[in-house]
Amino acid sequence: MNLNFHKSGFVLFAACCIYSSAFAEVADVKYKVKIHGAKDGAVKKAIKESTVTWKLRKRLPSTAGQLRRRIEKDIPAIEAILEANGYYDGKVTTSVDAGRSPMRVYLNIEQGEPYRYRKVELKFTGTPDPALEKIKPMLRRKKQVEASAVFQEQQRLLELMTRKGYPFPALEKRIVSIDRENQVVDLTLVFNPGELAYFGEVQIEGLSTLPPKYIKRQLPWRAGKKYNAQEVDDFEKRMLGTGLFGSVHITPQEPTSQTNVIPIKVQLSERDQRTVRLGVNYSDIGPGAKVYWEHRSVFGEGERLETSVMWNPIKLGAEGTLTRPGFLDANQSLVLNLDASVDTPDAYDAKQVRAMSMVLRDFTSKIQLGIGLGYKYSLVEQFASNERYAHLIFPAHLMFDYRDDKLNPVRGGQVFGRTAFYDDTIGPDNFLKTQLEGRKYFMLWETYRVSSALRLTLGSIDGASVESVPADERFYAGGGGSIRGYEYQAVGPSLLGTPTGGDKLLEFSAELRLQPGRRLGYVAFIDGGTVYNNLLENDVNRSLRYGAGLGVRWFTGIGPLRADLAYPLNPDATQVERLQFYISLGQAF
Repeated sequence: MNLNFHKSGFVLFAACCIYSSAFAEVADVKYKVKIHGAKDGAVKKAIKESTVTWKLRKRLPSTAGQLRRRIEKDIPAIEAILEANGYYDGKVTTSVDAGRSPMRVYLNIEQGEPYRYRKVELKFTGTPDPALEKIKPMLRRKKQVEASAVFQEQQRLLELMTRKGYPFPALEKRIVSIDRENQVVDLTLVFNPGELAYFGEVQIEGLSTLPPKYIKRQLPWRAGKKYNAQEVDDFEKRMLGTGLFGSVHITPQEPTSQTNVIPIKVQLSERDQRTVRLGVNYSDIGPGAKVYWEHRSVFGEGERLETSVMWNPIKLGAEGTLTRPGFLDANQSLVLNLDASVDTPDAYDAKQVRAMSMVLRDFTSKIQLGIGLGYKYSLVEQFASNERYAHLIFPAHLMFDYRDDKLNPVRGGQVFGRTAFYDDTIGPDNFLKTQLEGRKYFMLWETYRVSSALRLTLGSIDGASVESVPADERFYAGGGGSIRGYEYQAVGPSLLGTPTGGDKLLEFSAELRLQPGRRLGYVAFIDGGTVYNNLLENDVNRSLRYGAGLGVRWFTGIGPLRADLAYPLNPDATQVERLQFYISLGQAF
């Protein structure tokens, strides 16, 4: 009996031991990863993005052996990262501290000194071309070696060759010579540019309602001109910008015979030509609404007709605009505009009708010039004085736009100027109204998308006294599109609490923008400026006014939705509200 008991106990004990051993084999091995010695931020970031030990640290291995295999596989990967960033003498060692819970995995990096370029040389095979020989590398002597920079340089040079008449260039050879004694690298990039090519026949596919001549009328090149990929890219963007097409693909084709004249294929897919939209907004002047209707080929050849009706507490207006692309030249458009409105801000009451025609010419994808002719008839009341005005208007504008994004720019800038001469047809008071604005955008911290935005606006009315200029054409400041934190038109000269407007304008803004995620962004801003005139010499509103605040941006498929809360920093006694709230689509500038 005792023997059987001891045998049973032994069997139970052995079974428990076997079960415990099996459980230990399948239990997850918890660990943490420590990276030591990677002083170069790019190296450390690449290790985290590329190594299995780091990326799978939350997917625990079943055994210590699996963990060791992860670490061993990562060693050559880390060595490749070091070489890709110019650390050819770098070394990698690993260690595991199994005595801690969870275990510690140490990736020890000895970077060494970075290698730098001693010589960077470009070579082109085939027939010598002076245009190619003038190309210089951007990788300079003594610059740290980085594989990503070499790849970017290759792409830049290939794109540059396509702009100099070579549609099918290729990198033929990359020669890297490493001098370990002097810790320098010689780099030679050998390109095969292919054949020099010229624009040939345009093949258009995908049109269903528009005629082919609509496309051909706007081509920025002519048959026989030397091929330039920049013109192709600009034309593709222009076609997309018409709103007529859901997709546009323009590609050079291989020549069909022994010729260097290449056909260009234009593939398009048309969109519905009509659009109806309803927009609402809220700002310091209250709620607003706008109904918008657009026909993008009203006469069958891409003429865009845009009509809208808008309302807010101080304005009721209607507007129609007809745009004819390819007017007399592929790079020109004719714009006809007619608008009428009733305006009732605190500064004045005005009823006006205006007709305008403009010819816009795109010199490049970034530079546009416009000149035109217009007529405006208005009835304006200010301080119980009713005036009738009729002006011939001769407008002109110039724009240089190199922003990386129209609705949410983080790099680049924009400079534009508008000027118009107003010829008084029922009086002697002619004047010239000019406004200049510059915007600049900087990316400060790529990882968290921290950027800054700056704006400066200057305006001047010359040739007539302020009281001779219609009140609705004078400059005003204050409000959501001007100096946030102040009531609409409340900054500048006033009489008995009513803004008078002025003939000189100064505004400036600075924003710090943060976009840590895909959907939400945050903004801190400060605005400033004022309006001047010589009507009220002792007016206290000549002082610069400042406003500051915070904002939230919700990024949607059609642009950021903006919500700002602003506070006036040095208001005068006429400022009633101390907080102003704004909601609209798009960044403030």
